[in-house]
Amino acid sequence: MNFLNVEGRSRVVLGRLLGRAGPRTATAFAVMLSTLAFLALPTPAHAIPAFARKYGTSCMTCHTIYPKLNPFGEAFRRNGFRFPGTDSDTIKQEPLQLGAEAYKKVFPAAVWPASIAGSLPVALGFNGFMTFHPTSGSAGAVADGGAPVVFDHLVEEGHLWAGGSFSDTITYFAELTVDSSGIGIEHAYLLFNDLIGPAHAVNLSVGSFVPTLSSFGPHSSYLADTRLTGAGVTALFSGTPGADSSWAYNNNANGLEVTGVLNGRFDYSVGVNQGTNGFTRAPDNVYGHIGYKFGGVRLDGEEGSTVPDPMKPWAEVALTLDLYGFHSSSRYTSDPATVPFSLDTANVGGLTLRGQLNSLELDAGLSMEMHDNVDGAGTKVTMTQEFAELSYVVYPWLVPAVRIENTSLAPDGGTSVSDLRIRPGIAALVLPNLKLTLVGDIEHSDGAPPGGWGALGGMGGMATSAVSADIQGITLGIAYAY
Repeated sequence: MNFLNVEGRSRVVLGRLLGRAGPRTATAFAVMLSTLAFLALPTPAHAIPAFARKYGTSCMTCHTIYPKLNPFGEAFRRNGFRFPGTDSDTIKQEPLQLGAEAYKKVFPAAVWPASIAGSLPVALGFNGFMTFHPTSGSAGAVADGGAPVVFDHLVEEGHLWAGGSFSDTITYFAELTVDSSGIGIEHAYLLFNDLIGPAHAVNLSVGSFVPTLSSFGPHSSYLADTRLTGAGVTALFSGTPGADSSWAYNNNANGLEVTGVLNGRFDYSVGVNQGTNGFTRAPDNVYGHIGYKFGGVRLDGEEGSTVPDPMKPWAEVALTLDLYGFHSSSRYTSDPATVPFSLDTANVGGLTLRGQLNSLELDAGLSMEMHDNVDGAGTKVTMTQEFAELSYVVYPWLVPAVRIENTSLAPDGGTSVSDLRIRPGIAALVLPNLKLTLVGDIEHSDGAPPGGWGALGGMGGMATSAVSADIQGITLGIAYAY
């Protein structure tokens, strides 16, 4: 498949669409979005324009509406951020050579040569959102002090990304995030690809990253931050949400991970990490996943993989199934006045599927977590989560979707509680690197854990009792990267 030709044709089509629209129509389009009744929470801008500069191509080569990846973009990610075939053959940006090629012949008497990007391989991005509460009595409106419109999060996060390659087999990725809580490293890891056997069969990641628990990227959703739901269960019971106080299986962590794609259809991962709130000890968080894709573009994008219509690089007919498991031992703050920290052991099992019929896509999953000490008093809890997201690509720049998430908590000897969120919305590109999302948050909770639903998210998330089905908020999100 000539992916660069596909991208080029798609870019021409997108350019014509935007060109026909003109500035007045583009403005009207933005106004129309802001007045729609169905909105979604914004997702962080995790696209990497540094890759576009490196390969001399558009963001649309790998993405539909970023950070959502198309089949080729997923293959690029699985291959360690490398194009199928020989990666260096597709690089358009002239690299800077670190040593002469002849040094390979005299190794180890000389340092093995390498190369770095000819320009700084970094990108910047920002994202934020504004919220409208149509009902002043909803839990979301009460949590925001009764304000009908909230601008507090209009500039929520800033991101600095870096991504590139040291050679055809050694690559890297990093992300630095700035928000109101300070500066933090979200991701920073090296990828050692094609270590043994056939291409893509055995790869090693070292650093801080989100565990690979599916065949798709962690931010592979049009309406949510992460594809897999996840939640800090100890935070739901202790009332101290945050990355430093509660572990969730879809959080990034320091660790090692082996991944691979076999025969283009089967992929796997096995990893060990320290957890989001580890302390000095041998890492004992272990996990793994297996997946298989029926039909469509191969998972590695090799051997002439192609989509049926080059004008629709997102469209294929395929079904992908994944199974995953995770064992974790983590600490958290329960009652600092009496106990510095508590330990909780969790076992997680889950399955996901993605079915695609050209431009129509269904993403769904089920997970079960079993915890042995969620509150510092030895209370055991089982959390069950289901999600489903149905989307349709109307145009390369316009995708309506609806996402449903349900979380149930069953404490041993206690009363079960649950929270249901229905999130209809639209994701749209004004330009390939400028995104708007419009999403409504309809939430209903049957009871609440002791710490409220805050760690789960949602407009009514801070409620500590039942919340009737209501539109908790309407959100206009904006994200851009360059």
